[in-house]
Order: sequence, then structure tokens, then C-alpha cells
Amino acid sequence: MAPQQQQQQHAMTPKQKEEIGKRAWKTASRAAKYMSKHSKIVNPSMEKCIPRFERDEVVVGELLGSGGFNDVYEIKQIALLEDLTQAEHAKKISSPLQTEHRAFVAKHVFRESSQNCRYAVKFLSADTLNDPSRYCTGAADLVVEAKFLASLSHPNIIKLRGMAAAGTSGFATMNERGYFLLLDRLQCTLEHKIDHWKNFNKAVSEKQSKGFLAERLHVSFDIAAALSYLHANHVIYRDLKPDNVGFDIRGDVKIFDFGLAKELDPTLRHGCTEFYELSGNTGSLRYMAPEVARCEPYNLTADVYSFGLLLWQVCSMDLPYDGMNRQDHSELVVHGNERPPLDGSWSTPLRILMKRAWEPDPSVRPSMESIYKILKREILSLRDGDETGLEHNSRRSTFVLGRDSLANKTRSGTDDLDRQKARLSRARNGVSRVSENIPSDSQRGSSSGNQRFMTAVS
Repeated sequence: MAPQQQQQQHAMTPKQKEEIGKRAWKTASRAAKYMSKHSKIVNPSMEKCIPRFERDEVVVGELLGSGGFNDVYEIKQIALLEDLTQAEHAKKISSPLQTEHRAFVAKHVFRESSQNCRYAVKFLSADTLNDPSRYCTGAADLVVEAKFLASLSHPNIIKLRGMAAAGTSGFATMNERGYFLLLDRLQCTLEHKIDHWKNFNKAVSEKQSKGFLAERLHVSFDIAAALSYLHANHVIYRDLKPDNVGFDIRGDVKIFDFGLAKELDPTLRHGCTEFYELSGNTGSLRYMAPEVARCEPYNLTADVYSFGLLLWQVCSMDLPYDGMNRQDHSELVVHGNERPPLDGSWSTPLRILMKRAWEPDPSVRPSMESIYKILKREILSLRDGDETGLEHNSRRSTFVLGRDSLANKTRSGTDDLDRQKARLSRARNGVSRVSENIPSDSQRGSSSGNQRFMTAVS
């Protein structure tokens, strides 16, 4: 912790820290209880399978990234307590199920072949700890993210591998890592990947261009698969952008940072319409649907707009609305019909898809399921019918816990080889891009834990 941050925290009296801690605990607990009571997604049996760890059992390594509310660190080791009777939260970690899963995760912190760390730990940053209002908001967002990830299961959504044994009461202490999540460690973000693609594109021949476009569309296809899955479960993501799409050690696409995700509640419907009364100006302005920026009712199609811009960026390898300031963006995009230019070399279906996805009228936008099918056809056309890696129902993440093995049977080595071949050309490192003029975060901030890759510029 930086000296200035230490001084700020020390400036709080013990009574103030106690009051703020209790407030954050209550805020997070209310958010968790509301989801448990009203959510159709939350699965208590799956939640029980998530391993719990004491704060001191998780040994952190280097800082991987910082975001609006959270920091993410590499995990160096999970040093399990030998005598659980001495554990602060012994009842939560001593069941046979917990014992098995805790040991499983602790044993597999590193990949056997490369010794690369599999996991990262995400928790509220020191800056958040020192800001009472942000602390409460960040606590609620982190708990909501945990509830979502514990019950969601898709090969292109990041996996929750463990969490704090303290539960929401961990916020009451106001200690660093009082509450934390163990997640898959990602190697880079889509922002980095696009920068690499742009450099690689200079050396691509005309003969290679079809395969190169197919590779990029495959990334978009995987993102569409994840969003289609979320939308089928009535979850709106609300913060789709290159910074929130990562790649694991095998190059597989993973959507992460669910701090702004929201399960649509019928009671929030706007009258008899298909729209919902949800928080406006939520997400990142560059990719935010106009109706969200205008604080009007919206629905799942707000994600479709964001995806349309992301698809354009993947295809063009350029930043949408680059160089446009906030005022011009408001006038031309949010309150106008300005959209990125479409490349005539792209196929007609692809250009129509982008144009429909970012239509000002949300009711005209296609569903993510439709987009998924269209992109699959485009990829098959570019690949001359090769379906390698396009079946998401048979795919799984790099490393799974026992609970995953029950739901997703082990895939054959042949499938692994096919997928590795399909992604062989994908680099895992790149040079970060700094967005200009249009800020990348909403006013309330993004809770992303990988945000050394995200820059908010005024």
C-alpha cells in the first residue's frame, strides 16, 4: 500500500472504520440475499461446491491489474491450514466436499507442463477501502459478480475457482483481501490482441487475408456465444469492450468482470413495453448504447449495440469513434446516427449485421442468437466449410473442478488438438492501446480487475 493511502486509512478513527465496515457488510449481504431470493440463475448447490479459503491461505504474487474498484494479483501459492480446528471459519471449510475441492485447487495452482500460474485473486483495492461510498458499492458489485460466476457455466465465461471463507462478513474488517475471488488467470485482453493483429496485418498476403479474417471473426463468434448464453438466462452484461474480453493460456476467449451485469427482473419493466427501468449511463461510453447514455429504459439489445461496435473493431482493427471528444460523441452518436464506416471489402451479410446491431431503434437490432448463427455462416464460408472449434456445447475451459466434470464430461484429446490448431496463430501478447478523448469508464467506475489494460482519459 502506498504511503499516501496508508495515511488516508490511518486518518480514519477505529469507530469510523467499524461503521463503514458494517455498512459495506450490510450492503453486500443485501445484494447477495436479494439475488438468492429473486434470481432464477443462482444455484445453491453449485455455490456450495465453490472452495472457500481463509485470507492467509492465499499467498499473492505480482500485481496483474487495477480497475475502478478492484486489484488483481497473481497467486503464488495456496497454503492450506493443516489443523482446520484453528481456522477462523472452520465450519465453512471443513466439510468433506470443501476439503476435497480445497485440496484440488491448492494442488493445481501451477500447470504441470509450464509451471505457469493458473489463478488470479481479485479483491477491493486500497483506494476503494479508503472511500466509504466506493467501498460499499464495490463490495456489492464484487458479491454480485461472485453470485453470477458461481452459477454460470460457459466455455467463454471466466470461471470462479474459489472465494473468501469469511463471506460478506469479510468486508466488515476493512482489511485488504477481507473478501476475495479466485479466478482463472488470463494472459492478455482483446485490446492487446487487436494491437497484435494490426501489426501482423502488415505482413498478411492477399491469399492469407481470408484465413486472417476468419480467425478474428472466430473471436467475435466466441463472444457472441457467451452473450447469447447470458441473454438466454435473462442477464444483460452492460460493459462489453475489448478490456473485458481476455484470452487464457490456450488462447480461448473469456468474458470477465461481471460487476455491472444484471439479471432482468419482470417487475422493472417499463409499462407494457419490452424495456426495463435500469441504471442509465452504465458501462463504457465508447461502447454504450445511445439509450443507456440517455438514461432511457433499455433491454438486452443494449449489449447488441456494444457487440456491433466490438465486431467492427475486430474486423477493422481500428478504434470506433477514435479522436471524437465527449461533446461530439453526445451530439453525433448518442443523439444522432453517426456510426463507424463500413469497409466495402467485407461481405454483405457482415456489413448488414453491423448496421443492424447499432441501429438507433433497439427493437430493430438482432438477437445475440441470430448474430451467433450469422457469424458461424461467415466463418464457414471463409474456411470452406471447416467447422473446427465452432461447437460450444462440446467445449470446456482449460482447467476444471470436480463440479465441472459432472456437468461437462471430459473431452477427447482429439478435440483439444483441433482447438489448439485452430488457435495456433493467435499471439498471447501485445502492446496496449490508450483510448483518447472518450473516457472508457462510466461515472460510477468499472469493477474490472484487469484494468492496467484500461485507461480512462478525460
